[in-house]
Amino acid sequence: MNGIDSIADAKVPNHWIYDATGAEISWLLPNLGGWIGGLTDRNNQLSSWLKIGRPDTYWLTGFFNPQGFLTAMK
Repeated sequence: MNGIDSIADAKVPNHWIYDATGAEISWLLPNLGGWIGGLTDRNNQLSSWLKIGRPDTYWLTGFFNPQGFLTAMK
C-alpha cells in the first residue's frame, strides 16, 4: 500500500513511521488524525520553547522517550 492509499484510508503511511532500514523514526498511532494531532502538538511545544524559552523544569514521564531526551540534554 502506498502513501496516498494509506492517507485515503486514514492510516499513517509506513514511510512516515519507518526509515529505509525498517527502524522506527516516528511514534505509532492507529489513525492519521491522531498522528497529525500529535505532530501539531509537538510542533506547538517546540515553537513556544523557541519563542519564550525552555522551561526550568521538565515533566519527564510526559515525554515519549525520556531516556533519549536526557541523552540529548547531556
